[in-house]
Amino acid sequence: MAKFNLYKINPTQRDELVKKFQSVGLSKIGSKSIDGFYLDFYFSEEPDAIDIWWTDIYKDFFGTTEKPKNKIYFATLLIYNSQTVYAVSLGKSHFYLKHFCDSDFGLNLAERIVDEINPKIKNSKFYKSRINKVITTYQEGSGIDFDSGESLHYLKARTIDKNIWGKTASFGHSAQFNIEIKPEELPDFIIKIEEILKQSSRIKLPKVVLVQDEETQSKLDNLLAKVLISTSQSSTVQESDITLSGVDFIFSDQYEYSFYVRGDRDSHTDKGELTLDRLRQFISENNINLETKLNDVRVKVHNEFGRDFSVSLKETLDFVEEKERYCLIDGKWYQFNQSYVDFLKAEVDSIDFKEQEEVSDKTERDFNNRKGREGFVNCDRLNESLCKIYRVEKVDLYKDKILHFVKFGTPQKMNYVVDQAINTVKLLQNNQSRLLINDEEKDVETICLWLVFDRKQKFNKLSELNSLIFHMKLADWKRLVQNARYKPIIYVSYRKNV
Repeated sequence: MAKFNLYKINPTQRDELVKKFQSVGLSKIGSKSIDGFYLDFYFSEEPDAIDIWWTDIYKDFFGTTEKPKNKIYFATLLIYNSQTVYAVSLGKSHFYLKHFCDSDFGLNLAERIVDEINPKIKNSKFYKSRINKVITTYQEGSGIDFDSGESLHYLKARTIDKNIWGKTASFGHSAQFNIEIKPEELPDFIIKIEEILKQSSRIKLPKVVLVQDEETQSKLDNLLAKVLISTSQSSTVQESDITLSGVDFIFSDQYEYSFYVRGDRDSHTDKGELTLDRLRQFISENNINLETKLNDVRVKVHNEFGRDFSVSLKETLDFVEEKERYCLIDGKWYQFNQSYVDFLKAEVDSIDFKEQEEVSDKTERDFNNRKGREGFVNCDRLNESLCKIYRVEKVDLYKDKILHFVKFGTPQKMNYVVDQAINTVKLLQNNQSRLLINDEEKDVETICLWLVFDRKQKFNKLSELNSLIFHMKLADWKRLVQNARYKPIIYVSYRKNV
């Protein structure tokens, strides 16, 4: 079965791409015309002989044997007509194609042809979490799930029609298919892709969109430069350990790196690891004003599998600006898009939500005391514990296998009680769901947030609450509760005479 890794190329960049092919040693060795498309095959007839780093370390073992060098062949099949350009990546040509491709193509196609019930692998970036990038694998029939603050970069999943798209396909900057067709049949396959891209998406994937505004790009560049030279803000920027090239994961520890300033031959550093400490040392020793020279700083990638190449410093970094949801990916600025916001609202609205009675109690303690008289176990101010070991910070009420966490106020004030509920669920999950209240063991099946709002106007959906952070916390809480095999539910009450 043939494997085709397809990139969608901007037609206006085809000539530029061909020039790039020529500059890296790709020559056109064959061409065909099929169904109004041209198929040009570019091949590395004489790839560079590349030094192998470990031959120097083990040189004594080679004796009189000449040290070997690697020759890695690569190629590209360019498929185009006057309106459409696609490229098939073979070997390392994905390193070049990714700079000329429509980087949204793969996931746009995924939204139309993947079976969301049967994902295999996903790779995501997070903008508000201690987690930066995650590669997740799924069991059969698990369904695609997302955390708040997550932007999808790569997805491998079953397709909706194996006869057209193959049983499974991979989507990133490009789309990779395993299908029983010949290269000469690709024009017809591309026509099918173009047709389905015009259709509405079947699912919405949280992802990022490219920042086009040059003034915004410049402001973000200045912010990144300040963060890079400030060790106090180092946690917000880091070297990129994993990058995506098409549908291929590239791990930074596969290579060695050196820094230099474009146009300054004397600025090159020695080869070494890609670290912020080495970068800051380079900036200091060369007296570089990073706010004006950020885009002139280059990183040379020393590659034993092919020709060395250079990239911009920004292409080697991970950085997130949390306030406006901007992030740096492959050296370009992106912003988390409306699909993410829509996803978050849908997640929040999927939580079981029930309106309860109006509340005249002045404080949460008054409320809990009253509920205690009405048949609930009032846990407020008691010493609740798990397995007689862990003290639970706050559980307000218990009844009918439901733990209730009560909070009065506005969404901004309710973030804390969501965190408390999350911490309690983690403890329960680690201790086989055993909760002791007044030395009596209680079963827990449901986790309830009982939210009492200081507002006159009622709402029909939780997503109507105008607080992105609160929505993110609720989505995280829901997922954690479900993963711990409890049922999440939210009770909503309103204060009287507010």
